[in-house]
Amino acid sequence: MCAPLFVDGEHLMDPTQLNFDIESMRLAAGIGLLVLSAFCGHLLLLQDGHRHVRVPLALFFWANAIELLALPVSILSLGSTLPLLNLALELAEVPLTMAKPFLLWLYVHRLTCDPTQHSEQPRWRWHAMPIVFACIVYLYVLVLPAELKASLYPDAPDHVVWQTIAFAGLYAATALFYVLVPIYAILIMLRLRQYRTRLKDLFASTEGREMAWARWLAAAVIVFWCFNLIPIVASLAEFSFPGAAVFDSLVAMIIVQYALIWSIALWGTRQRPGITPSPKPDTPVPEETEPQRKYGKSGLSEMRLDRIANKIDTLMSEQKLYLEPDLSLWDLAGRIGVTTHYASQALNEKIGIRFFDYINGWRIRDAAERLHTTDATVLAIAYDVGFNSRSSFYTAFKRELGMTPSQYRANG
Repeated sequence: MCAPLFVDGEHLMDPTQLNFDIESMRLAAGIGLLVLSAFCGHLLLLQDGHRHVRVPLALFFWANAIELLALPVSILSLGSTLPLLNLALELAEVPLTMAKPFLLWLYVHRLTCDPTQHSEQPRWRWHAMPIVFACIVYLYVLVLPAELKASLYPDAPDHVVWQTIAFAGLYAATALFYVLVPIYAILIMLRLRQYRTRLKDLFASTEGREMAWARWLAAAVIVFWCFNLIPIVASLAEFSFPGAAVFDSLVAMIIVQYALIWSIALWGTRQRPGITPSPKPDTPVPEETEPQRKYGKSGLSEMRLDRIANKIDTLMSEQKLYLEPDLSLWDLAGRIGVTTHYASQALNEKIGIRFFDYINGWRIRDAAERLHTTDATVLAIAYDVGFNSRSSFYTAFKRELGMTPSQYRANG
């Protein structure tokens, strides 16, 4: 995901100035990334129940593949009679690259969507404006007269006003891209924070749903953004610093691009939505005909909420429902015959705790008793009381009791 213009100083360059050893390396690396991107885009569009969620990521990979197509076409067709085709493909990176941060964010947005709640729709107009601007710049350059396009590279002498407008648009698109990348990275992080909070309202165990890879992806995008931006800023400010050559290295840029695209391919192509209501076949969950809003107008009386809260406590104390490792709010609601919306409202307003913390509190209290009354190992107790991993058990135990399970047993 590079910037749409002049990242390495060779875009729109005079073909007679090309170094063919360097271009051969760029060609081999570009074709490899092109094939990887095209394959991932195809893989993501295979038919299954979650294809609509993966469409933005598929479009990201296809945009990357189309953008990379310009490199082999321009190198292998030097001296051809189709300069407009070469220019059209080379400048296609302007709108395509501008769209890619948005597509990554939209993919994470869809992955973390909660179908049981009304969620605010993306403000499409604001997201579309940078892409529309980039498309206008792209089309403007393409409709320039042939003689102006022929000398449309930075070192060409005697630019006319129409060429100056073209370069102003291209530089503005580049600057806008560098502004958008950190904005979308921050939006991804904020979305993931909201998602983690919602997971704790719905699931007693969140392992496998956290999407930690997306946080690393946002961080990786920022690193890649810095890797592109630092040499540009250094060049404009005319200063050098130790290690500056690394940022201008073609090999380093290829490695960084491969690492980023490979990481997105490795994790993104196999990810599934984290919030998917899937009640057990024998658990009759009351029908919720539409996504629910927060509790403001639920219509439940205080007495009804008290009864629901008492039923929840009874299920835990008498039937030990918390022992089920994959317990969800849907399971709990089905057992007491109410909607998940009402069960969540009772937990938050009457018991005063979210579902995740409530269930794990019962698990920790059970585990603490077993640590004093049995000789079972700490790991065995963790699994017996419903935890899915040792790390989540230790984290919850220390948060609840202020010490590790081993320390608690030793102090008993």
